[in-house]
Amino acid sequence: MIKSIRKNDTDYPALLRELHESPQKLYYKGDLNTLKKTCISIVGTRKYTDYGEFMTNKIIEELAVLDIAIVSGLAIGIDAIAHKAALENNIPTIAVLGNGLNNIYPTANLRLAQKIIQNGLILSEYEPETPPLKYNFPQRNRIVSGLSIATIVIEAPEKSGALITARLALEQGREIFVVPGDADRKNSKGIIQLIQSSSAYPITSGEDVIEVLKIQPHLFPPAKAKNPPTLYKFTPEEIQILSSMQKRRPTTLDQIAKKSTLAVEKILSTLSILEIKGLVSTKDGKYLRKC
Repeated sequence: MIKSIRKNDTDYPALLRELHESPQKLYYKGDLNTLKKTCISIVGTRKYTDYGEFMTNKIIEELAVLDIAIVSGLAIGIDAIAHKAALENNIPTIAVLGNGLNNIYPTANLRLAQKIIQNGLILSEYEPETPPLKYNFPQRNRIVSGLSIATIVIEAPEKSGALITARLALEQGREIFVVPGDADRKNSKGIIQLIQSSSAYPITSGEDVIEVLKIQPHLFPPAKAKNPPTLYKFTPEEIQILSSMQKRRPTTLDQIAKKSTLAVEKILSTLSILEIKGLVSTKDGKYLRKC
């Protein structure tokens, strides 16, 4: 069943509401709570290379530690790869269409759209029966970038919808990341333009994205009292350990063990993971919460 939300509804995405020409109404299928996630969009060319496919899968797999949703446009190519990779890594994903929800386009991605509805959201500003008109898609791109705190561009020729999305993200004051490719390739031309204009961060991994975003906590929903920040996904064990530690005072293993219900072996393995994430540091045999 197709449902809708209006701009004055509380469930309407706050970031999207900030846009000068934000949609007055959005039609959707799926879990509306997906819009409450911190969103990162991933876009690229339809005529992708093996390298573009590899990098899309690699980056999304590495971003899976974050509590985010992946946004894209359901197009053939990098868009579809991004949606599939998100689903494979248990990341909710949002497909923004340039047509009505009763006219899924391209039809080759109909099954993918159905999977997204079960594990995320498909949405459109167009009436349900609207056909896939050519001029709707550049207009749709402002929603892709507008929902997101950052846009990652993976392979983009000089004239491409992905480059339009990146420029819209720039106008919206959002972060832009690009994956460099061979300088003599057509799919690198748009990427090189963005780098030359100092509009984007060149990246080679999901970790590069995380390093930039984690120093900007204002981009993420505020954490509840005593809970860890909402940048990362956390296991119950990680939450328990972080909640047992003080931010400015080193904590011993014994102190953590007394405040938690976990075995020492589990505490040590979980602390190692938190240290890898950069959320815990060690000094003189004690542990310090950095978040």
